[in-house]
Amino acid sequence: MMQTTLRQSLERERDNILGFWDREMTDHRFGGFYGKMSADGKPDPFAIKGSVPMARILQSFSAGALQTGRAEWLAAAERAHTWFRQYCIDPEFGGVVWDTDYAGRCQDPKKEPHAMGIALYALATWQQLRPSNENLNLAKGIYSLLQLYAHDPVRGGYTGACTRDWQPEKPDIKSVYDQLHILEGFTALFAVWQDDTLRHHLHDLIQLFLDKIIDPVTHHLHLYFDTEWKPEGNLVSYGKDIQAAWQLQRAAEALGDETLIQRTREAALQLTDAALEGMDADGGMWYKANLETKHIVEEKRWWPQAEAMVGLVNAWQVSGNEKYLTQAADTWQFIENYILDRELGEWRWGVNRDNTPIPEEKAGFSKGPCHNSRACMEIVRMLQ
Repeated sequence: MMQTTLRQSLERERDNILGFWDREMTDHRFGGFYGKMSADGKPDPFAIKGSVPMARILQSFSAGALQTGRAEWLAAAERAHTWFRQYCIDPEFGGVVWDTDYAGRCQDPKKEPHAMGIALYALATWQQLRPSNENLNLAKGIYSLLQLYAHDPVRGGYTGACTRDWQPEKPDIKSVYDQLHILEGFTALFAVWQDDTLRHHLHDLIQLFLDKIIDPVTHHLHLYFDTEWKPEGNLVSYGKDIQAAWQLQRAAEALGDETLIQRTREAALQLTDAALEGMDADGGMWYKANLETKHIVEEKRWWPQAEAMVGLVNAWQVSGNEKYLTQAADTWQFIENYILDRELGEWRWGVNRDNTPIPEEKAGFSKGPCHNSRACMEIVRMLQ
């Protein structure tokens, strides 16, 4: 009964989220989608359009059209793909620029590895929906540039930002954010292009998480590293822990490697249990904490709640332990009570300890439709 209720609720919420972005965020004048909407629901028609949120919109509508077959989501995905292909791809040096102005004029041409991973995720999902050699070749090109300029062939993983012509700007920094977004991009790309070299690189990235990024004692993800993969700092992100829990497993399942699948299932449960250290009694997940000082960033942002639901349902299916499914339902109840914006639509940025809304943007560079619509779609798929 709990499974059916949760699935039906998230089917409706999937449609609510995508409907909001289609209805409220479509840029009918300049194309694509608006770059920003304030907390009080006012879109900014002249806001910067980041390649990351534009890719997230493309991925979300493509996935929505794949799951539902709805013509309006296909049309929105086509609109997103047209904008992304025309304005977010660097025509001279390849890869994805960081952002453009409202009309598509490049503002910052730097190359961020995590933006490349998110672009691959979007283009590969679109490829599933509307296969074409042109689109697949575009994705292959981004993948090749990542390997050529951002990959560390000796120590593994991917380094920080590059200039427009791919000169390294942060060669001494490695972060879990780059690795995780590249992992999701490679996983999606492998679904449409079973290349042996890509298989090798995806396998190595999964292994890197298992051997270097997940702490063997706390089972949290380390967030930052030096070039030798020595962890730096004591911060943990509960949302990233539980996001990695299910995405690592999906990556191993895509490869079909039974040994790796078993290892990632074990890691998924360990990461989920570690993330639950940040779960409040009301079902909401805290944002970050410092393990040394025990200081918690007392915000419950929208995206950790979304990732928590997916990770918890996944942990229930892996372990058979009903406590995870019950917790997923509790987190959905928290979202319904405090994160959903009943008046303006979509999800709030988050809430403070006293559950008062955080007055941050409803949509923008750091907040797109991906985490929440994806959580709905993943759980609908898992509970069918």
